[in-house]
Amino acid sequence: MKKMGLIVTSLVVGLICFGGIQGQAAKLVTVATPYRQSRLQHLYHVKKVAKKKTVSLDIVLKPRQTKTLSQLALAVNTTDSQSFKGYLTPQQFRAKFGQSSATTSRLTRYFRARHLQATAANNGLLIRVKGHVATINKAFAVNLKTARYHGKKIQFSKQAPRLPKQVAQPIRAVVGVTNLMIAKSLTTKSPAQVKHLTAKRSPTKFLKQYHASNLATSGQQGAGQTVGIISFGHVPTAAIKHFWRQAGVPTTGRLETKTTGGATVMDNGDDSDDETALDAEQAGTIAPRAKVRVYTAKFSDIGWLDAFTTAFAENRASSLSLSWGLSENILRDLNRDHLLTPLYGDIMNTLLAQGAIQGISTFVASGDTGAYGQNLSESSAMPGIEADFPADSPWVTATGGSTLPIKKTFAPGISVNVTRERTWGGDIFFKGYHQHPLQFIKHPILLEELTAASGGGISRLYGTPKYQQGVAGVNTYNARKYLTAVGPKSGPKLIHGYRSGRNYPDVVANADPITGYDIYSKNSGWELMGGTSAVAPQFAAMAAVMNSDRSQRMGLWNPQLYALAQTDHSPFTRLDAATNNGNLYYVGQPGKVYNQAAGLGTVNFEKLARSYQ
Repeated sequence: MKKMGLIVTSLVVGLICFGGIQGQAAKLVTVATPYRQSRLQHLYHVKKVAKKKTVSLDIVLKPRQTKTLSQLALAVNTTDSQSFKGYLTPQQFRAKFGQSSATTSRLTRYFRARHLQATAANNGLLIRVKGHVATINKAFAVNLKTARYHGKKIQFSKQAPRLPKQVAQPIRAVVGVTNLMIAKSLTTKSPAQVKHLTAKRSPTKFLKQYHASNLATSGQQGAGQTVGIISFGHVPTAAIKHFWRQAGVPTTGRLETKTTGGATVMDNGDDSDDETALDAEQAGTIAPRAKVRVYTAKFSDIGWLDAFTTAFAENRASSLSLSWGLSENILRDLNRDHLLTPLYGDIMNTLLAQGAIQGISTFVASGDTGAYGQNLSESSAMPGIEADFPADSPWVTATGGSTLPIKKTFAPGISVNVTRERTWGGDIFFKGYHQHPLQFIKHPILLEELTAASGGGISRLYGTPKYQQGVAGVNTYNARKYLTAVGPKSGPKLIHGYRSGRNYPDVVANADPITGYDIYSKNSGWELMGGTSAVAPQFAAMAAVMNSDRSQRMGLWNPQLYALAQTDHSPFTRLDAATNNGNLYYVGQPGKVYNQAAGLGTVNFEKLARSYQ
């Protein structure tokens, strides 16, 4: 998974309602949290941005009927609701929840009159604005600069964006004035070396392990479906097609790329070709007759908004996969430092709810650092217990990771013996680490394994969704404090707790790199990789496989998953042991339906296909 140890950032908020747009002399009002120099103690190398640099902003508009929006997202995906399967088209969504075309037309005319490109999205909730820095500065009364902040490039303005009062009335946020991005790849490589694709390391292993082979060979191969992949990197077309050829699946006319969003002043991310290759290769092999459409975006706060807005506007993909995320505490840090609107989580959640209302199944990788988050400065020796955004959203299916049975020696004294499938966690190496620590120094890739684990926990950002309420194990937890500031702990005691919020992941599948999957990349050739980033596209592909045999989309899986998990015909195998089964903090809750390490468990797709309505 690509973890946005990242960061996202912006400024924002307008909180009023719409009237007629006045002229240039109209009174200006602030539409963002005011910049506070006192919070930004680490700004170095400050300089103005060149006037002819091109910058993009997202003007986020207020949704109408916010409460009804959430209610409908749940209702159309809940079997006992009168609205079940009553999915809306993008046009119907806009008519019910978005700003009117009259409003967006007025706003686009206003910005165009100020020599900016302005394009309204068809959901009535977003207007993309693009232009030279000098023009942006004048139109929004800001003064864009760049600097170094915690060692990363940052774009900011000491002046908060301002607009005429009548213009600001329908605006919820102006995103992109401030822009900080920290990209860190957490897709985990296996210590093993590979030279070519084999059945033991191909996506067909996923099909066999989780009882999906019959579905994939009985004609339900994703025909007529499109799997969407959100990516913040390039699309290595040649590498992806090479993988597909080796896997024996069609390559012609299947891979599509849609570029979204606009320009940013700087970029702290990498090109992430490996991530995009992994996602597309897995999805395209599991659903060999489906199209794979990659939505690429700038690695920034507006990049996220633009990618999802575009995918939902097109409404072509019946399932979407996202293998990127960031810790909730990073959102809070950016908020504290006045670098990100407090509304960003709500804005993203509104977008994701739109997908659920349109019947799109969205799958998000739960993360590869277990229950632990990352810090803005990345200077802390011991990160705290934090949820991952946006896997924590109630409108996505969060996909976590497991380890398959394996017995193997990696170095003298360093061996693992996993006798049954369990939650993916680096504690399987702890015995070897305590006995032979020098081996981990000699083999840095093994050192990475110690702190790698499936993401899972309880959100502080979102409340417990209705479909999780009352499910045994939700909001209660068992845990072991495996990690300390000085390294892995031996024999931590079992602790118990309670905390309310959105619990994630929802499901798990093999993600450990030592039992993982081959990928083929342009730069590195064949590699054995793992991470929850492999699981998200696998599930998105399975949604396409099952959708190809249905008259209606499956939609958001979660309401039915949690209902089915509590029946006698549950399609899940629970990973609920409290020993040898954890994500470096959370462990199983024996006998309970749910735990924060493994969610509901692994899926028997044949059973799921039969039971899912």
